[in-house]
Order: sequence, then C-alpha cells, then structure tokens
Amino acid sequence: MKEKKFKIKIFCEKSKLIGDGHYIRSKRLLKFLKNKKFNCKLYVNKNNSELNKIIRISKEKFNLILDLKSYEKVILKDTNKILKTISFENLSNKNFKNSINLYPLDIQYKKFSGPNYFVYPYYFKKMKKNFSFQRKRYLNILIIQGGTDANNNLNKITKLLINNYLKFNFRIILKTNDINSINKKFYSNKNIKVIGRLKSMKSIFKKTDIALSACGNLAFELGYFGIPTIHITREPREISRAKIFFKKNLGLYCKILEEKKIKNELNKIVFNNSYRKNLIDRRISFFRKTNNITEYLK
Repeated sequence: MKEKKFKIKIFCEKSKLIGDGHYIRSKRLLKFLKNKKFNCKLYVNKNNSELNKIIRISKEKFNLILDLKSYEKVILKDTNKILKTISFENLSNKNFKNSINLYPLDIQYKKFSGPNYFVYPYYFKKMKKNFSFQRKRYLNILIIQGGTDANNNLNKITKLLINNYLKFNFRIILKTNDINSINKKFYSNKNIKVIGRLKSMKSIFKKTDIALSACGNLAFELGYFGIPTIHITREPREISRAKIFFKKNLGLYCKILEEKKIKNELNKIVFNNSYRKNLIDRRISFFRKTNNITEYLK
C-alpha cells in the first residue's frame, strides 16, 4: 500500500535587513520536496494574521514548515489542522504543535544540526568541480557576503585585496545582488568582475578557486565543493560559526581589517599543496551530506 504524504505549507521571509537566506533555503526545500513527490506550497512575507488565515481555511491537515528570522511574534491559533511543525533556527526555542527545530547552520548543536539538514541546490549532485592551481595564469578569488551584504563588507574586502601584495596573479569575482552598492572605481579595474543577480551560482562555483565569504548559506555551498575559503563576517552568529569551522580545520576566520592574516592565508592556500589538498578534502567530507529532512515529514 502506498504511503500517504500529507500536504506541506512553507512560510519564509526576506528583506534587505534580514537577507535572502531564509527565502533561498525555502525555495530549494520546496523543489527538493516536490521532487520527493510531496505536495507543497511556499508563502513569503506573510504576517501572523495572514499565516493564521491560511491555516484556518485549509481543507486538509498538513505539515507546517517555518523559516523565519525571529519567531517571537508567531502565535498559531488554530492548530488542529497542523500535523507537525518544523522550524528552522528557532533560536528562542518557541514551542509549536508537535515541533522539531532544525539548525542546519548552527553546527554547535548536537541534535538536528549541520549539513544533514542543509538544503543544497538540486544541480549540485551532477556538478563536478576541478582544481588546477598550478596550471592557471591567474586564480579567481570570489568575494561574497551573502545575497544582500547586510553589513556592507564587500567594498572594504575588495579594497583590502587589491591593495595587498600577493605572490600570485589573481582576478576578483565580486558577487552582489545590489550592484549599485559597489564602488564605481572597481568597474574600471580589468581584474575585477562585478556580478549581480543570477538564477544560479553554478557558473560562479565552477570558476572560483578561492573564496572570501561570510559564514551563512554560501559558506556551506562553497564547502560542498571543497573550495578553500576564508570566512569574513561581522554578524555575531556567523562569527561563532566561523570560529567553529576554524577549530575543525575547515577554513580560517578573519576580522575584516586583518590584512596580513588574510594575505598570508591566501598565499598558503596557493603555494602549500599539501595544506590546500587536505583543506579541500576536509571541507568536502564535512559539508557533503545526505539531507534527512524527509524523515520527519512521514
């Protein structure tokens, strides 16, 4: 007898201040679950009243998935139709009906945390990443600070890099969803390519040799391919995460003005073959995991 799969309603939010991370993850989760033959629908930026109305008018029982920045103002009134509630990064531990709290990014938790609950883009499984540091005329360094660069780090990191002497030739891939926020001088620099919004990061991942990244969703995606990464962030949760990655030998954490530290690490990645190979292998081993979310939707 075929097992019944209940409907799933996913609620998420996005903004300049919050960023795109919750929305991107929810869109990926929607596609992932649909490919697993679940009946899903995604709702974006619904307030508490709108959320409860959608729950109230639902004709069938369903599983509820919440992916929000904060859960403090979420009050679910009519919970009889909710079979199970899965919340992502519910840091306040607010209790919902039959709830499970997942922490894909917050790897310090022992349960329901880490890459086993991270939703990677569907094309990752088929994509191959090759590293050929010694055969290239120049290396591509990706500078990225999430989708929105909420802490305005991109210009500072880029300026830091172009003003520092490195022992190898490089070009910068400067990725942002807000191209108007980028220093106009960078557009005239032949060694910097500014890239705005993309439907997919596939082409970027293929070109990138080294990354200077924040420590959110993109850090996990870069880790999936083993791309050597220096984590630079000013967001408190990301700083804690970056320090854990450093302890696990998965990438150096640097403050934004630690120029010498960043320069030395870049040169080490390029010229110390053993260090680079081991770093790549460790990152792939840690980040490339099978997703376990569907186990809690049966």
